[in-house]
Amino acid sequence: MTKKSYRINNQIRVPQVRLISPEGNVLGIKNTYEALNMARSLGLDLVEIAPNANPPVCKIMDYHRFLYEEEKKEKENRKKQRENIV
Repeated sequence: MTKKSYRINNQIRVPQVRLISPEGNVLGIKNTYEALNMARSLGLDLVEIAPNANPPVCKIMDYHRFLYEEEKKEKENRKKQRENIV
């Protein structure tokens, strides 16, 4: 099983990103440093969720909570998969 890795905060090295707010609203294309400052001012992380888009899509969110929820979804999917086999 491989875990998907995401670039966060200072790991994002592109000049501009398409920014999504914590509520899910599109804030438009912003400079990366401006997006990072917005995330820091909210006490959250800037997470690159679609690196292959042009420009890459980043969302302001709590990264550790996001990982926890992703792990919960994976466990639930594995559980459902086992139920279908039996």
